[in-house]
Amino acid sequence: MNNTSTAAISAQKYNDAAAQPLADTSYATQRSFILQCLREQPHSTLELRALGICSPASRINELRNQGYVIETTRRHEYDSAGVLHSIAVYTLLANPNRHGAINYAE
Repeated sequence: MNNTSTAAISAQKYNDAAAQPLADTSYATQRSFILQCLREQPHSTLELRALGICSPASRINELRNQGYVIETTRRHEYDSAGVLHSIAVYTLLANPNRHGAINYAE
C-alpha cells in the first residue's frame, strides 16, 4: 500500500508549477498565500503545511473574520509519517468586497 500523502503530492505539484516560496512568514503574507491557493482549488491542512503554512486553521479563522466565506469539510489523509488523520479541507466560497457585500467565488 502506498502511503504517499496527499499533502506531499500537492506540494510537489506546486513545486513543479514553479510556485514562489513565501516571501516571509508574517500572518498577512500567509493569509494572502492561502487565498491564492484556495482560489485555485480546495486545500487541506496538511497540504497547506507542506506549502509552508505552519498553522493553517488560525489563518483561515483570520480570513473568515475579514469576511471571506470558507467552507470546512473533512477527509482522511496520511501524514509524512504514514499516520492516517481526519483532516480539514478548506474551500473558498466567497470574497468580501470593500462595501461589505459578499462576492461568491465561481
